[in-house]
Amino acid sequence: MSEAIIRIATLDDLEALLPLVQAYRVFYRREADARRERAFIESHLRSGSSQIYIAEVAGEAVGFMQLFPTHSTVQLAPSWILEDLFVEPEHRKAGIALALLQRALEHAKESGACGMFLETANDNETAQRVYERAGWTREGRFLKYNAPLA
Repeated sequence: MSEAIIRIATLDDLEALLPLVQAYRVFYRREADARRERAFIESHLRSGSSQIYIAEVAGEAVGFMQLFPTHSTVQLAPSWILEDLFVEPEHRKAGIALALLQRALEHAKESGACGMFLETANDNETAQRVYERAGWTREGRFLKYNAPLA
């Protein structure tokens, strides 16, 4: 298998990203919604409100991640949320997720961030192993709460 190329996605990558975004959402038990998925990703690519990276093998898009900026008042510095990370099933276990995670850390350091965090499902043990192999540590000091919006 060829080595993955990890690069910043541009608007020209929209069509290549959309099947990955849809597969990612389906993985998390959401119904595919091509119109809304397109609008969401396109708006972030156009506005620069997130940073999207694409992973390619032999010129084919096989994975992506999306980072959103945030800030820490405690640290008085920028921080990043790794919101999305997905690699097509047939390309897993080839180091692509690790390469994306490495690029995420480089991106955070380049931007002067004080930190980066992510969330994953409690039962997504495969992803948890990848994060831990990449040096990420499980949060142990804070509890997460969700507001009742729906």
